[in-house]
Amino acid sequence: MQPVMSEKPPPIRIAIISSHEAPACQVVSLPFSLEGYPPVELEVFQGVASLSPAELRQVLKERQPAGFDIILDGEQLAPDLGEAPFVSGPQARMLEALLCQLQELRQKQEINAGIINSATDAIVTINEDHIIIGYNQGAEQILGYTREEALGQNLKLIIPPPHKEVHEQYVRRYVATRQAHLIGKHVRLNAQRRDGTEFPMSISFSVAEVRGNLYFTGVIRDITETKEMEDRLLQSERLAAVGNTVTHIAHEIKNPLLIIGGFARQLIKATELDDKARQKLSIIAEEVGRLEGMVAEMRDFTRPSESHKTLGRVEPLLAEVLEFFQENFQEHHIQVKRQEDGPLPQVNFDPKQIRQVLINLIKNAVEAMPRGGELTVATRVNGPDLEISITDTGEGMAPDVAANIFQPYFTTKEKGTGLGLAICNFIVKEQHGGCLLADSTPGQGSTFTIRLPLAEGSPG
Repeated sequence: MQPVMSEKPPPIRIAIISSHEAPACQVVSLPFSLEGYPPVELEVFQGVASLSPAELRQVLKERQPAGFDIILDGEQLAPDLGEAPFVSGPQARMLEALLCQLQELRQKQEINAGIINSATDAIVTINEDHIIIGYNQGAEQILGYTREEALGQNLKLIIPPPHKEVHEQYVRRYVATRQAHLIGKHVRLNAQRRDGTEFPMSISFSVAEVRGNLYFTGVIRDITETKEMEDRLLQSERLAAVGNTVTHIAHEIKNPLLIIGGFARQLIKATELDDKARQKLSIIAEEVGRLEGMVAEMRDFTRPSESHKTLGRVEPLLAEVLEFFQENFQEHHIQVKRQEDGPLPQVNFDPKQIRQVLINLIKNAVEAMPRGGELTVATRVNGPDLEISITDTGEGMAPDVAANIFQPYFTTKEKGTGLGLAICNFIVKEQHGGCLLADSTPGQGSTFTIRLPLAEGSPG
C-alpha cells in the first residue's frame, strides 16, 4: 500500500558522475510522480573524463552539490567535495544500476497510471476481500464517488441490490476454484451511482495474480444512451410490424363498422320499436363508435400525421381546450385553478397536435377524479423550455404503473387502448423536440408536464 500524504513531498535530487559519452540511464522528466511518494530527480554528468579535478569541481559547484541528497561516482572521477553525501567505487555503481531501473519502472508506472486514470470508462480494481484498491477519474464521473470516498470501501458501494451478495460469492468462488465464469467476457448489468440511481452498464472483467494475490478489475461503460437507442430501434421495429397489421385490420373492418353503425342509428328512429329495443340499438351504435375511435387511434399511432409547426403562443389554445371541458368539469364537480407565471414567449408548435395532447391529458385527469377534485393548469418558462403542467387531486398511480404509462398498449382502463399517452409522448418528444413528464403519488394525484423548446431568440 502506498502511503497517503497530505502535502506533496520535496523531490530527491541525485547526481551521477560518468566518464561515458552515452548516459548510464535515460534521464526522464515525468509530469507527475508516484502518488504519495517523492519524485526522484536524476542529473547525469557524463563525458567528464577529460576534465581536471578542478574543472569537475567547478561544474559540480555550478549545480550546487549541497542541494543533492547523494552524489554517485562509480569511477572515482570527482574530488571529495565535502558538501553532500558522496558514494564512490563499486557501491556507487550498484546504486547507479538500481536507480536506473527505478527510474525506468517509475516512468512506466506513471505512463500506465496516466492512461488508466484519464480513461473515460470507469476502471475499478478490487482485491480478494472485495475492497476497492483502484479507481480512476472515469469512475468518479460515471459513479459519482470521489477517489477518496471509494478507495478502501467494499465494492457493494456501487452494486445495487439484489446483486451485492451475489458478486461477493462470485469472487470467493473464483479464489477457491480458479474457474472463470464472467472473467474475460463482456456482460450487461446495472450499477448504482452515488445518488442511489441505477443505470445500465457494459462491464468486462479481468483478473491479475501478483505475488500470490488476486486482483479483479472491471472496465465499466455507461450504456444508458445505447440502451435507449436500442429500445427506440426495437420499438420502431415493433411499431412497423403493428402498423402493417393495423392498416390491414382498419381497412377490413372500417366499412362493416360504418354499415353496422349506420343501420343501428337509423333503426333507433323507427317508431314501431319499444324502448328496450332502442336501448339495445343505442348500445350497438355506441360500441361501434368506440371501435371506430379505437381503430382511428391505432392508425394515428402507427401512421402518425406530419407535423405542421408554426410560431405562436399556447395560451389561446389552452383557453380553448379548458372551455371545451367546462360542462365536463361541472358534471364531475371539478374546480379548475389556473396558474400563470407571467406572459409566455412564442414557441414553434403544431396547434392541432398540441390540442390533441392537452385534451388527452385533461380527459385523463378528469377520469382520475370520479368523485370530484381540483385541476390545476400551470404555465411557466423553465430555462430553455416552456412548461404546461396539468395536476389532478385524483387517485394517483403506483410506481410500477407510472413507469409504464408511455408504453404502447399499456393501460389500466377496462376499455382503454393504451395508446393515448403513447401518442402524446410521441407528439411532444419526437415531433416537437420536447418531453412529457409524469409525477404521481398514490392517493395524492398526478402531474403531467409538457416541455416545449422556446423559439430561438425568445426571452427565457
